[in-house]
Amino acid sequence: MSPTTFGFRAASAALFISVLSLAGTPAGAQVLDARRLGMGGVTLSDNGGGTSNVAFRAVPRGEATGSIPLPIGLIQFATDVPTFDPNDSTFNVYEIMNLAMSPPLTLRLGGPDEASGDVSIYVAQDSLRIDLQDVRRVVPKESMRTGGVSHLFAVGKSFGPAFVQFGPLVHVRNTFDLSPELRAALRDAVPFTDNTRYGLSDEARAQAALSFQAGVALRAAYVPGPREEETTDPRRSGATALYLGGAPKLLWGLAYGDARGVGGLTTGDTLFGNNTSVAFDAVSRTRHAAIGSDGGSGLGYGSDVGAVLYWNNFELGLGLNDLGSRIRWSTVVRQYVYDDSTNDFVTTTLARDEKYTSRIPVTTTLSAAKRFGATTVAADVVDDDLSTKIHAGAEHWVGRVAVRAGGYRDANRIWQATGGAGIRFGGVGLDLAVATNSRNIEEARSTELSASLTLY
Repeated sequence: MSPTTFGFRAASAALFISVLSLAGTPAGAQVLDARRLGMGGVTLSDNGGGTSNVAFRAVPRGEATGSIPLPIGLIQFATDVPTFDPNDSTFNVYEIMNLAMSPPLTLRLGGPDEASGDVSIYVAQDSLRIDLQDVRRVVPKESMRTGGVSHLFAVGKSFGPAFVQFGPLVHVRNTFDLSPELRAALRDAVPFTDNTRYGLSDEARAQAALSFQAGVALRAAYVPGPREEETTDPRRSGATALYLGGAPKLLWGLAYGDARGVGGLTTGDTLFGNNTSVAFDAVSRTRHAAIGSDGGSGLGYGSDVGAVLYWNNFELGLGLNDLGSRIRWSTVVRQYVYDDSTNDFVTTTLARDEKYTSRIPVTTTLSAAKRFGATTVAADVVDDDLSTKIHAGAEHWVGRVAVRAGGYRDANRIWQATGGAGIRFGGVGLDLAVATNSRNIEEARSTELSASLTLY
């Protein structure tokens, strides 16, 4: 292999790995409810927390009954649409990735400069160094994990304390890592050395299902509070009340796929010379099933359970979603091995109709709040398959105007600050919130403005 060919292949591998690393950057969920975001994104029984704790369904509605997000970021996006054509000279893959990680539904007020795509390659007689310059900021410092469980637009109906609903469920998880040698070469521009392997590994899983759910949410205990004549809302009446909820679910699996792969290159005794040799290796094992294709659909079960206690205007809730959720599939397993001599992959089918049970990870939400007069303070802890997130905030009303402040620790384990205000006009309120986030490929703080209407 000639020095020129080796340099080109090494540079191509470096760029390819850099792009792969973008997919491994964890991102926090984008909160579009400005009232909730202004309070640090905390989940409560009266700000749309019903999806995190099934027991909240039984709690009487608070003053706020719903929220309508206002996608003000689309105006900004329309005035500066990025180039999606990779053949265009202004195309920037990092800008596109940031757009995917943080959809333009909120107004971007500030953040890190876009990483440039410039790459410098330094070649000497027996030396190779690749300087990604600004791009090195997106090379992960450690193993990166991203994904989560999403329950999308469930449709249902209540019958007193009972309810039925159905909706799609999507679970995605990806773990990406670079070997220490490759990370140092890409992130720190450490020169490549001879007889060294530069590798990467990736483990990805994705599954989709329809969830059919029937459950009950009811008041299990109640002692009237001192303000019962003024209000029957247990959040403010001082009542002691316990609400419980449980909902088993039938999961009809639509598609499942996972892949575990490793790959890399190993340099020879010399980087450049008459006998230069570089060995490339890659092996991946996949498992998949899909309705209307290999393996067909899957079938499984799961449940959501929750409880919320009120005492002296305190609120304490515990919700567990997807408890014991499993889907059984009939899968096809294949292995792909790269043959460096032929520059091609050899595919082997290892199994057909192999039984496999996938898991939907449980999400646990512990929330607490205290309401006194016109003020509410609250906090929650959300633990899932990938991270533990913390939210905390407060809201205070002065007449028809509300002021809010809070903070949260996101999926990148970075603390963010939030604040906002709202004004109420009869049954409708307008809310604005300003918050920092790290939903970008560099995990750097940026600032956004969100807006929404609250229905009272």
